[in-house]
Amino acid sequence: MATFCTISDLVAFLQVAIADDSASALRAIAEASASIQNYCRQQLEEVEDDEHVFDVADGCRRLFLPELPVSAVSLVIEDDEELAEDDDYKLGNYGILYRIGRPWVSGVQMVAVTYTHGYPVGDYGSLPDDIVSVCVRAASRAYQAGLRGAVLAGVPGVSGQTIGDYSVQYSGELSGGGTGMDGGTLGVSGAPLLLPSERRILNRYRMP
Repeated sequence: MATFCTISDLVAFLQVAIADDSASALRAIAEASASIQNYCRQQLEEVEDDEHVFDVADGCRRLFLPELPVSAVSLVIEDDEELAEDDDYKLGNYGILYRIGRPWVSGVQMVAVTYTHGYPVGDYGSLPDDIVSVCVRAASRAYQAGLRGAVLAGVPGVSGQTIGDYSVQYSGELSGGGTGMDGGTLGVSGAPLLLPSERRILNRYRMP
């Protein structure tokens, strides 16, 4: 699975030194990226020549490709017949594939579409800045949760410690994971995977 930010992004955001091969930082980035994908209900990273087969209802003239954005449609097969772009079909906005001249042939698994979708990810990718920003912030919280967990030996709810005549204070902090959807908390940090403000940013990329 592609990741939507880098360790260098975390270093710039947190203003701390993090090793390029830090396992905890890489895992935090992977978890944040997965949370973003799960919330948006699509892959987001670019996939070339992906095939999707449609069940088509009677009278249907529009097919909605399930992954956005759509950058190209390379092949459309309808009832075992290859169609010609512009003569038989046309790609519209928002991943809508229109049949020209008549409805699509109805039936189960009647139309197969091969298309390229998503954003190029990497050093020269075109991933939107707001997705990168959400990933950086979520990954930073996950990374900090790991650091705090190490300091507290993995014990949740510790709010303070005293060294002389050792003492420890506990809070009502929740432990365990959760999803960005339900506002669950992340480990000993009590930090949500995705904050409400971040979910609002991602709503523009979320499939219904």
